[in-house]
Amino acid sequence: MRWSMLLALISSPFDCSSVPKVAPERMAAMHEVKDENEVRACTLIGRYLGYSTHAGEEGLKQARDDARVKAAATGATEFYYDGDSISPDVITVAVKAFDCGPRK
Repeated sequence: MRWSMLLALISSPFDCSSVPKVAPERMAAMHEVKDENEVRACTLIGRYLGYSTHAGEEGLKQARDDARVKAAATGATEFYYDGDSISPDVITVAVKAFDCGPRK
């Protein structure tokens, strides 16, 4: 009985640490811009953080992917990397997500 309760708590749908599920089409539709000036006429949706505990390039890639997926889940059409932080324990990457409307 205790094991089933523990399992239910671990797999809780209210776990905020997981990365949202985003369709590959949604990810492909979102475009990276290199500078905030490119999206100055767009609506800022938010700033999202991605995390990884892996070291080196693998960790940086995982944190970037994590942040990008979070931005895509909000319906962003464009994003740019807003910075990163690398410490011995965790790599954090920030992205700013924008809605620029449908592409012409």
